[in-house]
Amino acid sequence: MRKKNGHKKTIFWLILLVLVFLVVVYFRGALGPRQQNEQQATALAEKYAHITKKTDYYEYQRENSSYHTVVGQNKQGEKLYAVVSNNNRKINVLSADKGISAKQAQDAVVSKRKPKKVLNVALGMDKKGKKPLWEVTYLNQKGNLCYTLLSFKDGVVTKEIQNL
Repeated sequence: MRKKNGHKKTIFWLILLVLVFLVVVYFRGALGPRQQNEQQATALAEKYAHITKKTDYYEYQRENSSYHTVVGQNKQGEKLYAVVSNNNRKINVLSADKGISAKQAQDAVVSKRKPKKVLNVALGMDKKGKKPLWEVTYLNQKGNLCYTLLSFKDGVVTKEIQNL
């Protein structure tokens, strides 16, 4: 009788171990592209924007373009944003003191739209790749997905998409 219980416990732990392993492999695969994008963008930010201390990272995807933004400081302690295009061919380096912060962008949307939940705040570029924008993604009070794009320079709302 003891051998059967011991055998069942061994099978139970083996199955549990296999399930944990599969979950880890799944999540590692799902997060892999983001980690790879972050590593590539960070390397480019260090090389071309001279960021020495990374403090944050954003992914921005709109229509047919995406950007990877590395936030950090240079040797002089100046806070910078390095906005890297998806193909890594163009890098826009922005001084943080030339625009609004992620917190200011989020606070502007929260005070105007009163969302149920803010899902994401990310810095990217407009369609033409010329003007930096903050994208605030949130759920409104009805639970519908919404986007607000704000100018990095002055926080002016440039586009809103409601109730997706």
